[in-house]
Amino acid sequence: MSEQVMSAGRDLTDKAKDIAESSTDAIKGQASDLVDAAKDVASQATDKLKDAVNSQKTSGAEYVGNLAETMRRAAREFDRDLPLAGSYIRKAASQIEGVSNHIRNGNLNDVVRNAQSFARRQPTAFLGLAVLAGFGAVRFLKSSSDDASNSAAVRTGSRSSVADKGYRDDFSN
Repeated sequence: MSEQVMSAGRDLTDKAKDIAESSTDAIKGQASDLVDAAKDVASQATDKLKDAVNSQKTSGAEYVGNLAETMRRAAREFDRDLPLAGSYIRKAASQIEGVSNHIRNGNLNDVVRNAQSFARRQPTAFLGLAVLAGFGAVRFLKSSSDDASNSAAVRTGSRSSVADKGYRDDFSN
């Protein structure tokens, strides 16, 4: 009887080992599948993040490019009264356009480092360009709003302050 018990015990031990091995293989297979699924999700998330960053980078580059064009228009306004300021504003616009191209084609961290480096090397020039750009933008925005109000007055047929200021246009007597 003890042999039968020993034999039954060995059979149970062998069956337990087989079950444990098959369970271990199944768990390893499921873990491998989970790891692969996690890698796929991470890869998809990384791709989506890269797409979003590139989209924002393009939008930022367009915004900065538009700012450079606005500064050029402001420089044309300064050409009449302060040609030197117009020249400096155009130089600043060219630098900003370069930043726009660098943003569009390069790494944003490099752009920030370059701007910081320029500000450290030439703080007076950096501050001067910033001030001129600000004055130019204000002047351009002011002239744009004046043009808009004048064109609205012409469309409504009223004689606005343009005629009162002594300016003449095609619609004045």
